[in-house]
Amino acid sequence: MIAFLETAEAKAEAERMAEAILSSGSIAFPPSDGYPASLLSPDTTLAVLIATPPSSKERKVLRAISGTGDAILSVPGYVPPCFSVSLWREIMAGNDARIHELSAMVDSGHEELRSERAALTAESLSRLRALYSFRCADGCDIPLPDGAPGGTGDCAGLRAINTALRKGWEIKGLAEFRIRDGSLGFHPPCSSRCGLLLPRMLGLDFIYADSSIAVIDKEAGLLSVPGRGAGKLDSAAYRFHRLFPSSPVECYTHRLDMDTSGLLVMAFTKEAHRAMCMAFEAHEVRKEYEALLCGVLKEDDGVVDLPIRLDPDNRPYQIVDMERGKRAITHWKRIRVEIIDGEAYTRVRFQPQTGRTHQLRVHSAAIGHPIKGDRLYGTRKEGERLALHASSITFRHPVSGDEVTFSSPAPF
Repeated sequence: MIAFLETAEAKAEAERMAEAILSSGSIAFPPSDGYPASLLSPDTTLAVLIATPPSSKERKVLRAISGTGDAILSVPGYVPPCFSVSLWREIMAGNDARIHELSAMVDSGHEELRSERAALTAESLSRLRALYSFRCADGCDIPLPDGAPGGTGDCAGLRAINTALRKGWEIKGLAEFRIRDGSLGFHPPCSSRCGLLLPRMLGLDFIYADSSIAVIDKEAGLLSVPGRGAGKLDSAAYRFHRLFPSSPVECYTHRLDMDTSGLLVMAFTKEAHRAMCMAFEAHEVRKEYEALLCGVLKEDDGVVDLPIRLDPDNRPYQIVDMERGKRAITHWKRIRVEIIDGEAYTRVRFQPQTGRTHQLRVHSAAIGHPIKGDRLYGTRKEGERLALHASSITFRHPVSGDEVTFSSPAPF
């Protein structure tokens, strides 16, 4: 999944929490004999989330624990599960006794009762799943996704995020961990279960986030920044700033076309924003894109060096203009030829040397191989997306100075 705001502050708070549990022998805060540390299994996850309310900016600490065992559903000092505990217990009490009775009878040879037991179990699970509700950054609530595996929505980190969003608090740090054999081990939110919910809850699909920058995987069809006119406020930048109000309003450090999916770098601080913008202007950031081009490219690689400018009579259309266009250079490499619905396409990797508007789309069309699904420079069939994805980005971290690379597989 993601290293989502696993800050040094959150990890330090998690270490203090683990030390308190191990020294007191209780998972409760304050310690209580009714909640012994023995309730923790090796797979139980714990989480600490640092947040600030919008009014006071007071530092708040939320603790969370995973699982649905009756003994840990209401541990003092922890956030609640993503469902009503009283309704959960009511449903469990309703069918649980009969299910156990049927199980005992099946074990004693009454095989004809298996179907009744299965029906009661399925009914209970269905009613329990219907209790789950997850708060999103836009204020809406969503249920468990259809077909979600068992345990979805029960992880500690997700519970902490859900509580923070319900309170309207800004998330500042998150550390999720397990205590095994007396030692603490950190791990990111899981992709198999949390990965089904967090992108919808947060409004963005985070690849990475620390206290200075975040890398998100923008979906196709979402603006990078708010557009002009009514109805064009929703964008990656708008969603990011809504989730993190203390970030700069102009939190974006570069842009992707609305139709293009892939990696975008956002900034939590003005200093990080300034450093990243300077890196982009100095061509110190390396980006790669993956695309499907119509037709077959016979060469293994090549360079397109064609100047581009805006066509003012046909915005936002860009055209090649050898006299008045700005220089645009694109390196490409063929990956393979693919046959899709009986038509040939060439999968390529682009490495743009410059960053002109619609550069990859214009250059692809100019060499006679427009990008599949390009409604401006090629053709788009109904329900088809632009087959262009920002798949990799490499830059020096604005705080540590370390070179970092993030990648995302093309969704086509």
